[in-house]
Amino acid sequence: MPFPFSFSGRMRPFPYALWSAGVFFSQHLMAALVLGMQGRSLAAPARHWWFYTQDWWFYVMPLPSLARQAGASETMLMAALACMVIAGWALTALAFRRAADADISAWIAAWALAPIVQIPVMLALCLFPSRPATASGPSDVGAGGWAAAAQGVLAGIGLTLFTVAAGALVFGSYGYGMFVVSPFIIGVTTAYLANRRTDLGASRTTQLILISMMLGGVALIVFALEGIICLILASPLAIGLALLGGLLGRAITLTSRRSPRQAMSGLALLPLVFAVESALPPATQFETQSTIAINAAPEAVWATLVHTDLSDAPVPLLFRLGVAYPVRGEMLGEGVGAIRRGVFSTGTAHERVTEWVPNRKLAFVMMNQVPAMRELSPYAHVHAPHVSGYFSTTYTSFELLPRADGGTDVIERTTHELRLEPVLYWLPLARWVVHENNARVLAHIKRQAETRLGPGGGRAQ
Repeated sequence: MPFPFSFSGRMRPFPYALWSAGVFFSQHLMAALVLGMQGRSLAAPARHWWFYTQDWWFYVMPLPSLARQAGASETMLMAALACMVIAGWALTALAFRRAADADISAWIAAWALAPIVQIPVMLALCLFPSRPATASGPSDVGAGGWAAAAQGVLAGIGLTLFTVAAGALVFGSYGYGMFVVSPFIIGVTTAYLANRRTDLGASRTTQLILISMMLGGVALIVFALEGIICLILASPLAIGLALLGGLLGRAITLTSRRSPRQAMSGLALLPLVFAVESALPPATQFETQSTIAINAAPEAVWATLVHTDLSDAPVPLLFRLGVAYPVRGEMLGEGVGAIRRGVFSTGTAHERVTEWVPNRKLAFVMMNQVPAMRELSPYAHVHAPHVSGYFSTTYTSFELLPRADGGTDVIERTTHELRLEPVLYWLPLARWVVHENNARVLAHIKRQAETRLGPGGGRAQ
């Protein structure tokens, strides 16, 4: 039985059909098993929602559906992300071997990684007949090896600039095209061009890809297309996929002497993926809940809540680096329908009160969004649309529960929308940022309320 992760050898149509279908649908099986185990505690009609769900994304990309389920842990999300990357690796390797057997351009294997696109690509590869190979690998004489390596690195840098500029500024897409397909294509192109005259070996190829990614990141900062923090956050996923792409790029050079112009087929894939994601923008809603015990009466907590000033509260490093955090909140009026003005480090948001029960509950919805962060960059303005509109808070509530000892338990609930993919990667980071923000707000309310009034309404000593 062929090893599905190897880029060596050839694969005929029928074995390829079996293996590719098995790898692709194994993701559905894993997602269904997890959702089924979670559904044991649900009512019978909801227990098998995944079987008849109208969310067609589940059938195209099943594992990200786990991120849309309440209670999905960070461990589950990261495990699902790892399974998705492993499945993508296997589908790419299988497609490469099928292309070798059909004697067609091995660059089609890169298309087997792209969401939605991969399905017609796999079907097409099942139909191509087997043919004898007509091309051989590089001559391996060493002539121009370092020139080709430099060409590969420069191509990787150029592709980095092109993909971010096209994806972000033209299509407004921050999804699989930007964070999965693009780094993979950059790795394929760098390795392919660097090895096309002589095999540099796996270790040297890896070094060139890392250099290309590092210099590409520097170029993004120099051309004000990204900030430092965003690059750091995206780098683990991007570097891993670029190195995976390097396996394919080097494998192409070891089995083919085709023209370097065939690398354009990988470049053509990117606008297609960006266009699909722009037409079908992703959106994932998630909720958070935080609780804190305060040694003060609900009246003291309420007074602090309706007029919040965090200007003297400590600012953790995460927020000093540019992530948005609240500075001040003040009520313009009272009762349902009143406006609350929230001043953040990145701007001012206006919020409309939807629930107003003095000393018991305050809830509001956002009427406008402030930028999620201020880019850490040598430039005052960075052309990075993702700081606005790709992460938003839609609802916030504070519930005050009096305790028998005169203190108060405060429960903060928030609802957010995330428009970044792969959500399995970005959701744990988004949750972490929200948790840190909420913890800072609740800690401030606790300090102020306990200073203002103690349990039972008396002055704190």
